[in-house]
Amino acid sequence: DAICASSLCVEGACAESKQSIGESCILDNDCSNNKCGFDAFSSDASGVCCEGGYYSMFTFSTDGWPTTDIRKFCQDRPIGTLCGVTDAICASSLCVEGACAESKQSIGESCILDNDCSNNKCGFDAFSSDASGVCCEGGYYSMFTF
Repeated sequence: DAICASSLCVEGACAESKQSIGESCILDNDCSNNKCGFDAFSSDASGVCCEGGYYSMFTFSTDGWPTTDIRKFCQDRPIGTLCGVTDAICASSLCVEGACAESKQSIGESCILDNDCSNNKCGFDAFSSDASGVCCEGGYYSMFTF
């Protein structure tokens, strides 16, 4: 900021004003509300000035991010927004099968994690390498496969 005549550096260049909510950003300082975060849980997502708050969490290179690091994600995201496994970035507070959802899955519906299911029980529908995850009616049995 100090080297700019306007005293404002936004996205690495001198600017007359900071970015507004929903506009692109790289750093918190780029935004008029000082809240810059990814608009979805995806390494392809853009940085935007968040309308509300943001949620900080570790992301891992094994999940497609360029590096393992702490990243900020805008909260109060609408239904359908990619959320990884994090309820905290969804307006509904429900991240189901990687996207913000209106409700958790019912018994017999597909799932990836226990948290996707209304009864918190996601398991494979068969003992097979091509089995799918479903919300189990009863309990489930955990075992290692080699």
